Amino acid sequence: MRTRRLVVAALALALLAVPREARAWVVVRAAPVVVVRPAPVVVVTPAPVVVVPAPPVQVAPAPDPSLLTTKLPINTTMWALPPGCNAMTVGGQAYYQCGVNWMKQYTSGNGTYYGVVPPP
Repeated sequence: MRTRRLVVAALALALLAVPREARAWVVVRAAPVVVVRPAPVVVVTPAPVVVVPAPPVQVAPAPDPSLLTTKLPINTTMWALPPGCNAMTVGGQAYYQCGVNWMKQYTSGNGTYYGVVPPP
């Protein structure tokens, strides 16, 4: 690049040394072009509102009358309490009164189960 400038300068001087009509030389250095781009437009919209209806209210079925009136044998076990049982504490122990039956909660390796016990 430097050699090219020297050659151009030498050529300009040589042309000035030759007698001819007067001419003017104008050297214009171009400045780097600056390109200005506008910033992109960002539009923010709120997320849509989704209304989820409440699930229908389920009414517990009425307790099976036979479970509340039938005396079950002591040590009978079941995985879930029958409907209509009331939790009670008697003598510091937790019991469930299910009609005429009294039950106690037990835990085993398979989970929680309930056993029929004599009334406290």
